[in-house]
Amino acid sequence: MAGLLGEAKAGKAKLFLQFGGQGAPWYKELSKYYSEPAFGRFFDAALNAIDEERSRVEGSVGLPYGLDARAWLDDESKIPSEEYLGCAAVSIPMIQMTQLAHLENLLNSGLKLSELVSYSLGASGHSQGLIPAGLVALNKSGDDYYEAVARFMKYLLYLGVSAQKAFPHFAPAPEETARSEKLGAGAPSPMVAVLGEDHGFIENLVKETNQSLPADQQIYISLYNTPANRILSSFRASLVTFHEKHAAVLQEKGIKFVYLRTTCPFHSAHMEPIREIFEPEIKHVGFDYSGNDLTIPVYSFFDGTDLKQTGAGMPQRMYVDMAINTLYWDRSMKVVAQNKSITHVLDFGPGKTSQRLSTDTLKGLNCETPVLAAAVPKDLKTIQG
Repeated sequence: MAGLLGEAKAGKAKLFLQFGGQGAPWYKELSKYYSEPAFGRFFDAALNAIDEERSRVEGSVGLPYGLDARAWLDDESKIPSEEYLGCAAVSIPMIQMTQLAHLENLLNSGLKLSELVSYSLGASGHSQGLIPAGLVALNKSGDDYYEAVARFMKYLLYLGVSAQKAFPHFAPAPEETARSEKLGAGAPSPMVAVLGEDHGFIENLVKETNQSLPADQQIYISLYNTPANRILSSFRASLVTFHEKHAAVLQEKGIKFVYLRTTCPFHSAHMEPIREIFEPEIKHVGFDYSGNDLTIPVYSFFDGTDLKQTGAGMPQRMYVDMAINTLYWDRSMKVVAQNKSITHVLDFGPGKTSQRLSTDTLKGLNCETPVLAAAVPKDLKTIQG
């Protein structure tokens, strides 16, 4: 039986490409490819890009233990700690590397990137996934592709480092952890998933809490993922205060309160200082791609804009969407729900998180278009045939 890619080649399937965001583990998925000779050129491009910049970024507030990704992949015991893999300046570039490794796995099976792009009617990404979606849409090949991989790795490395400089509170204070543990939630982070009830109900709880918080420590609903799944971003102390105020009602209604593996309050006004920190780094890495270079639409999760329309402003629009603008995942998925020619969503992970978010969001839009994940072995068989 022909797999999804075979059906697409025969003109019987059309795809929408998506890439996930932060919060998912990445090390195991990436390391399984690392020892395979067919991935040599890819890892040389991606890891060399990081190595070339390490002397400029290591020791900064976001990378107290450095970023020796090559050593970590060679020997798992060299990883500073499991928690460190989730901090922004580490996880942001390494999640992209993992996603691009899943793509490389498809390319190693004989698929050309130009073919994948020709089968696709659009792309998007959940938070940081918007950036690798842009890379695929550039439709590069050969040396040009691996040069683009290197530049996109540097772009997200500096975005992660700049984000932590903009929000230099790398770890929770002991008092914040103690307050949170008293509620059974563990060490707090600057982003928390609140799962259950509708958005209006949680918006009212946030509004009520914000009335008692300082103006510069407000809580924002930063990501609207699915009808019953959203993320709050703020200072850790503010999120703990929210939990303390509403613990009883959250428990009564079965609403889950789960801190994300990250160290910055992304998709909120708290990240505004990143602008002046990151802009010079865009020039430093030579990230001068234009929306005019995209060969398929790449849709913003903020307002549905096709990044093709952003022209020379695309490098700026990408980071503002990822760091500051609110994420509304249904605005990316509406394209899938409204375009009946799209038969499948192809997800590049990591893991199953973004696959699950899109499946639930599409269901809320009365759409049953299947979402297949390249990170999931069973789905990969369906994709490749």
